[in-house]
Amino acid sequence: MKDFKQIQKWLAEADAVIVTAGNGFAQMEGLDMFEDAAFPIEYQAVSKKYHIKTIADALDKNFDSWDEKWQFWSQLINEYSVEYEPSKAMKQLKELLNGKNYFIATSAFGHFFETAGFEQEKIFDVFGDWTRMQCSSGLNHGTYSDLSVVKRYINGQGEIPRCEDCDSPMEIHMPLNAHFFPDEDANTRFRWFLTRNQTKKVVVLELGVDPTSPQLLDPMVKLVEQFKDWHYVAADLSQDELPDNIQKRSAGLGMALPEVIEKISKNEG
Repeated sequence: MKDFKQIQKWLAEADAVIVTAGNGFAQMEGLDMFEDAAFPIEYQAVSKKYHIKTIADALDKNFDSWDEKWQFWSQLINEYSVEYEPSKAMKQLKELLNGKNYFIATSAFGHFFETAGFEQEKIFDVFGDWTRMQCSSGLNHGTYSDLSVVKRYINGQGEIPRCEDCDSPMEIHMPLNAHFFPDEDANTRFRWFLTRNQTKKVVVLELGVDPTSPQLLDPMVKLVEQFKDWHYVAADLSQDELPDNIQKRSAGLGMALPEVIEKISKNEG
């Protein structure tokens, strides 16, 4: 179904809106993890040394030293997060959710929603946030902003950040290894949001979720199946990819994200 007036009606009548944003959303905001033709050129030294061609490959690679890691991480964070400017579609989404009871669960770790001005308390960064750092020891000593570290490395004055509790090197807050600790507070807030709204009118707005973040896809579809007043709007999936028992309460658009967000925002039919 591609009846945007119906989708807008669902949104207008909703008591709550849940946005799930994945790798496709990050691509829309300029960060492509898996296909980046410019990567071997922009990060030539790293690309040649470790035989890697994408950001995803680089994040999975074990570099020779912590200093080399932080040099590279700082370049990425500076380019894709510090210098990030919200896209037109991101601004339209913010306007769409303005005044609504919403929550965002995203695997896009580039700090996009926070920078765009969405409420921090309404965001769960499922795969972490690389503008924050954690202890590499495997113990949960909390997370801290790494932006001052990034700035020093970009200015050629970088120094490996170390844990205040155990003096281990700090690493970016992402699931690079078994040391990753999800944001438990944000996870709890999201779960309570789901619980409080389970019997209300809810729209799940899926934006750019793919197999790299299944925890944002299957569980949300299951919730829509379970609660009769929930609707599912999938930007990426076609209608026939959605379960039969939610067909009448769902819209599988199979369209590019900017077009979906623009049409929903403008109430175009």
